[in-house]
Amino acid sequence: MKKLLLSASVLLLATGAFAQTKMTSETARFGIKAGVNLSKFHAGGDDAAANAFNDNAKNNVGFNVTAFGDFGVGNNFFIQPGVSLQNKGNKFESVNTATAGNNTITTTSSIKTNLMAIEVPVNAVFRIPTGDAGAVQISAGPYIGFNISGKDKGENTVTTVNNSNNTSATVTTSNDRDLSFGSASDKNYNSTEFGANFGLAYRTNSGFLVGANYGLGLTDLTPKDRQANTNKLTNRVLGFSVGYSF
Repeated sequence: MKKLLLSASVLLLATGAFAQTKMTSETARFGIKAGVNLSKFHAGGDDAAANAFNDNAKNNVGFNVTAFGDFGVGNNFFIQPGVSLQNKGNKFESVNTATAGNNTITTTSSIKTNLMAIEVPVNAVFRIPTGDAGAVQISAGPYIGFNISGKDKGENTVTTVNNSNNTSATVTTSNDRDLSFGSASDKNYNSTEFGANFGLAYRTNSGFLVGANYGLGLTDLTPKDRQANTNKLTNRVLGFSVGYSF
C-alpha cells in the first residue's frame, strides 16, 4: 500500500510539473472539456418569411464534449485541433389567435429540434500570461461538422373560447419524428456543415480551464435539392465549458 501511495504521489507531482510548463514552440499537451450549448437556427435573407422565423426562433439547451490537443508553434501561440460531440438545434414557438363567430381560437405551436453532430475544429490560439496564475486564451478557426442523428419534438395546443357563455376547450397534440440527413429533397437537413469558431478561455497553470465559444455556421443546413433561393438556414451556437489539459 505504501508503494502504491508513493507511486501515485510521484505521478501527481510529475503531472503537475508538466502542466505548469510554459507554452513554447516545443510544447504539446492534451485535454478534455465539456459544458452547455445555447443554440438556434438563423434564416438568412430580408424577406418576411426569414424575419418571422428569426423572431420566433428560441435557444435550445444542449451540451458539448471535446477532446483536444495544444501544439506550440511559437511562444504563447499554438494550434488546437480537436474532436467534439455537439448537441445543437433550435426551438420554434408561435402563437396565433383568430375569431370565428362567437369563438376565439388560440393556437400555440412549438417545435424543438435536437441535432447531434461530430465536429472537427482547428483553432489558432493566442495566449496572454497573467503571471504565475495562468493565462487568457483567445482562439479562432474553422470547423467541419457531421450531423449523425436528430429528432423533432412538436406540440400543438388549440384553445377555443366561446365568448357567449365564457366556456373554453383545449386540445393538445404532439408529433415526434426522427431526422434524416443528406442532399436529397426528402431529407431534413444536410449531413455536413462548415463554420467558424471564436473562443475566449482562462487556463490556470495547474491545467484547469473555463471558457466560452461561439460557433458561426457558414453553410446551408437545407438539403441541396431543396435550396430554392439564396436564403440559408445556418447554426448559431454559444457554448460554455470547463475542462483540464495536461
